[in-house]
Amino acid sequence: MMRNSLLPILLIALQLPLCCTGFAFQLPKIQMPWEGVTTSTSSSTTNKKSPIKSNDKVVIFGATGGVGQLVTKKLSARDGKNYQLTIAARDAARAKETLDNDNIDVVELNLVGDNKATDAELQAAIEGATGVVVSVGTTAFPTKRWDGGNNPKAIDMEAVTRIANAASNVESVRRMVLLTSVGVSRTKQMPFLILNLFGVLDAKRAGEDAVKSAAGEAGFSYSIVRPGRLVGGPYTNLDLANLFKIEGGAENGVDVAGGDVLLGDCKRDACAEAVVQCLENKSCVDLEFSLVSNEDTALTNDGWSSAFTSM
Repeated sequence: MMRNSLLPILLIALQLPLCCTGFAFQLPKIQMPWEGVTTSTSSSTTNKKSPIKSNDKVVIFGATGGVGQLVTKKLSARDGKNYQLTIAARDAARAKETLDNDNIDVVELNLVGDNKATDAELQAAIEGATGVVVSVGTTAFPTKRWDGGNNPKAIDMEAVTRIANAASNVESVRRMVLLTSVGVSRTKQMPFLILNLFGVLDAKRAGEDAVKSAAGEAGFSYSIVRPGRLVGGPYTNLDLANLFKIEGGAENGVDVAGGDVLLGDCKRDACAEAVVQCLENKSCVDLEFSLVSNEDTALTNDGWSSAFTSM
């Protein structure tokens, strides 16, 4: 009843001139419920997933492995970027000798065994970083590399989970890239059925899930890179590609597909470039993809953008 009685007064007020001689009248500003509402693509969300930029800190776990070495070299050689690289390695002296770069900080951290790093030590290593690369792993079948507890469950699942959880507690992290393998979702198919006899693919899949969960909780972007059998130097694995020094062709072209659908070899250098693109390319946000090498020329930055956008 009160609302109906006010209606004539409002109608008269709306017909008054806003400006008269010696008299000014202006209706008060009324904010509607839909005004000032931000959308889900707010700047804070965008910034949290944005690519790394010049002078940013990037932490690399597994930098002494074949792909890890190449990722480190590519990041340090990016023109004008001046990335601040930190390497987390269980043997700092070996890491410094292998990487041979005085501009790289090395933090000694063991991810497995009785003297493995605490959660606080992992978080301290990541503190201040905008990018985190995880390129850890061991052999699929029991070898000397399993000594000291360095088996697939301990490194690919438990250690990766702890790194992901530590990263989720660091506000500065915007991008995290995890290197795993093709076949993580095809363990009942050949040849992955054989490869997974000791659970390496199951462990890698659990690590992937941990990274995605941490990214969802903290709001940073994740990338899961699933290469085919790694070939080409540097050779660090105890496999046939190492024994016969399989190079995988002269070109760095790759086939890229979302999910876990490809099968074939992947050059370590091409895989390392994919990891770096996941850090730098604005089109790579919350993606998981497989890649294998081909005889085409290497993708340009625009080519990578197109590949990421198509997923």
